[in-house]
Amino acid sequence: MNSQKLLLILFVFILIITGVSLLAKDLEAIISRGTDIDSIGHMLGFFLLTWFLHSACRFPLITLSIALIFYAALTEIGQWYLGFRNPELSDFIADTVGILTFITLKWLKLMYFQRVR
Repeated sequence: MNSQKLLLILFVFILIITGVSLLAKDLEAIISRGTDIDSIGHMLGFFLLTWFLHSACRFPLITLSIALIFYAALTEIGQWYLGFRNPELSDFIADTVGILTFITLKWLKLMYFQRVR
């Protein structure tokens, strides 16, 4: 591993530790409230779904992102007809943020490795 990669990993690690320590009170407040943890779950779920479908099934990112955003909208519309669930715009937005976060991180990774080569 070259020194640039090692420094980048160290920098990211320090940034994460610093961020967690500075936001510990805010994170505790978010977790203690019920609705925000639901949004975090939606974000994480669609982030992981996008990662899995792109990695395991090799779907192109543009096609995959459009399909997953459409799927997220359909799940919220479907909840409208369920009677025991309510559609929420915040859930759809959290789903979309999860998808776009994966795409952004993937794009940044590709740009970084193209620049290093």
